[in-house]
Amino acid sequence: MCHRSGKPSAMDLPPSCKAAADKMEQALREEDLASYKAAQLTGSAVDALSDAEQRLSRELGRDIVLVAYEAR
Repeated sequence: MCHRSGKPSAMDLPPSCKAAADKMEQALREEDLASYKAAQLTGSAVDALSDAEQRLSRELGRDIVLVAYEAR
């Protein structure tokens, strides 16, 4: 995964969110959807994901974390 410092990012997950992401990955495996993995994102894609997180968080008034998966 691509990571940029200085700007909040989906890559900087707090432990509880990391645990949720790990749990989702396990659930995908159990449902035989293991053909997906954590997406390898470019810097501009990470920026777009972070911008979407911030926009949704403002709109909904909640802390939103988006996770990207890609086909293996």
